[in-house]
Amino acid sequence: MRHLKRKILLSVSVIVFIVLFLWKFLSFIYVPPILMYHSIDENESTTKLSLCPLGFEKQMKFLKEHHYNVISLEDMADLIKNKKHIPANTVSITFDDGFENNYKCAYPVLKKYSFPATIFVITNYVGAPGYLTWDQMKEMQKNGITLGSHTVSHQWLPHMDNDRLYSEINLSKKLMEKHLGREVKLISYPIGAHDQRVKQAVKDAGYKAACGTNPGPDSRWDDVYALKRLRISRTSNNLLVFWIESSGYYTFIKEIRDED
Repeated sequence: MRHLKRKILLSVSVIVFIVLFLWKFLSFIYVPPILMYHSIDENESTTKLSLCPLGFEKQMKFLKEHHYNVISLEDMADLIKNKKHIPANTVSITFDDGFENNYKCAYPVLKKYSFPATIFVITNYVGAPGYLTWDQMKEMQKNGITLGSHTVSHQWLPHMDNDRLYSEINLSKKLMEKHLGREVKLISYPIGAHDQRVKQAVKDAGYKAACGTNPGPDSRWDDVYALKRLRISRTSNNLLVFWIESSGYYTFIKEIRDED
């Protein structure tokens, strides 16, 4: 009888150890998912930067029906910076470049589901054919959309001299604040490119957080000036793929895959 009790106790102890190990491991590899979109249009067969409107609608419906906690990028950055607990199924939604289809195709869906999102705008392109206007941005920011900077001209920042870097980062912020009447706290690095000098320039300009794309396994996921994001493309039309990507564990899987 004693022998049986010992075996049961040992088995329970092993199970508890495995559960605790798995919980610790999953906590270690978890990266709060920040979804990155570009263009919501019908060109997904020719570029990875496009997702069709129907696919976007399906993804937002998936998030709603599965009770995801969709929060603004600013709130996500605050949670990360202050080392607060981020509940499972918490995601943020972002768009790069400021395409007009973000207003025509994505904004109505986001509004329908009451989802906040951040759109990063290249200020030189504002009002150009196919890009957002100031009036469109003003309307969106009244309904849960945050506007952030994607610099003045979308150039490779690490190669710039200090004066040009200052202009790209600071002038875009000032111009957006002038037209939109609100502080611009967020920036997205063009093509995700940044280094310590660029990050310091962004901090000095008064930004509260900055997004890359997927900075890689050597970068800290909790660095709010190099936030990791997941590019959502046509492959994500498969909702199983989208579920995996939005789980918080896909970043770890992707980095292991990319190392091979």
